[in-house]
Amino acid sequence: MSRSLSAILALAAFALLSAGCPAPDPAGGLATTEPPDQLLDYNDFVCNVEPVLIKRCSYLGCHGNADHGLRVYSLGKLRLGDASTRQARSNTPLSAEEVELNFESASGMVYGTSAVNRMAPNIPLIPILSKPLAARFGGAEHQGVAIFPTYPNTTLDSDTEWNALRDWVTGATEPNPPVPSCVSLFTAMGLSPRSM
Repeated sequence: MSRSLSAILALAAFALLSAGCPAPDPAGGLATTEPPDQLLDYNDFVCNVEPVLIKRCSYLGCHGNADHGLRVYSLGKLRLGDASTRQARSNTPLSAEEVELNFESASGMVYGTSAVNRMAPNIPLIPILSKPLAARFGGAEHQGVAIFPTYPNTTLDSDTEWNALRDWVTGATEPNPPVPSCVSLFTAMGLSPRSM
């Protein structure tokens, strides 16, 4: 094969591969080059969303699994480092890295959604909202199981856990300075809220 033919084939292969690269969303979706805390509130996540994900989603057979798209580190379950014993997994607060990875993982379930669809919110287009939601409310019921609304709630409006997820996706922010209960969560983990 001649050099010029090899160069043309290489250029064509590059063009085909480049076509699959993500481009900015003209509808104003989240730019994946931005750090998550530029787009979604970290303090609100730690104080209001992460506790819901840990309570409802972090089981080892579910999202307490490092191989899942939404991966949730939590006490007694999935941990970084050597947590080969139950005691090692249970007795140490989440590390700053585990909290950050939870934030990044949850943020990833929102990234492909335009700002317009997040603000509505257009639930079927936002995986972190659609997957755990009962079909009768427009959700996808991943693996045939609906998480929200949580028992004994019969409506989404009365479900504080659902509202925490929805509010975070639509742009909720923790007050600055954070409320005392939020500061207590950070303190228990040996962390500090991020300044805005």
